[in-house]
Amino acid sequence: MQFAARTDVGKLRERNEDLYYFDQPLQMFAIADGMSGHNRGDLASRIALETIQVWAETKASSYSALGPIKKLEVLGELADEANQRVYTAAERQGETRGMGTTLIAGFVTFSYMAYVHVGDSRLYVLREETFTQITTDHSLVQEMVNKGEITPEESRVHAKRNIITQAVGLAPTVTADVNAYPLEPGDIVLACTDGLHDLIIDDAEIASIIRTAPNIEEACENLVNTALDYGGTDNVTVLLATVD
Repeated sequence: MQFAARTDVGKLRERNEDLYYFDQPLQMFAIADGMSGHNRGDLASRIALETIQVWAETKASSYSALGPIKKLEVLGELADEANQRVYTAAERQGETRGMGTTLIAGFVTFSYMAYVHVGDSRLYVLREETFTQITTDHSLVQEMVNKGEITPEESRVHAKRNIITQAVGLAPTVTADVNAYPLEPGDIVLACTDGLHDLIIDDAEIASIIRTAPNIEEACENLVNTALDYGGTDNVTVLLATVD
């Protein structure tokens, strides 16, 4: 497995509240998008990813032969721990009350990806000519799509598309999606924050940028630069992983 990532503050924000992490030997990755509508979104995303990183650096060795079921269990526990840590920090410090973050974390293997997802950051898989969104946004517009009130195409440009219904740290508990997705050699996994998919609203364009790049490092660069060209109104983070 090979990983590459890039993050950018964008053209309008004063600070970057997005973060990413990956550990190539563990085949593990994570991204988080702090909620800019709440105080200290950057702190929330940092606490969440520190939770992942500390586990990887101090406890992962005792799980050296993790199977898919155990990986899913670990990811769910990490999301719960991250939620508790962010929520506790917010309650303890009045100026950070209400802070929260999206979270995606996962393991990529040659045959499957185990992942946990909270919020509207997304996971996609590019397989030859097929580009599939794996996660379902925890957002107001997604609920409207589910009810048939708007189409998926309308949700991509809806004025309320940034309102999310689940986030790490906003409440004492969080309901995270924990799942696995089958992979094949040659697949490319994309994890991204809404600074990408809200600016490049055509999934086919995202897929084309990845497919035509000579390597995943340049693909990351090209994705971020395209989001900036389309206005760069938010922090943008992309992480790519190839399946050997």
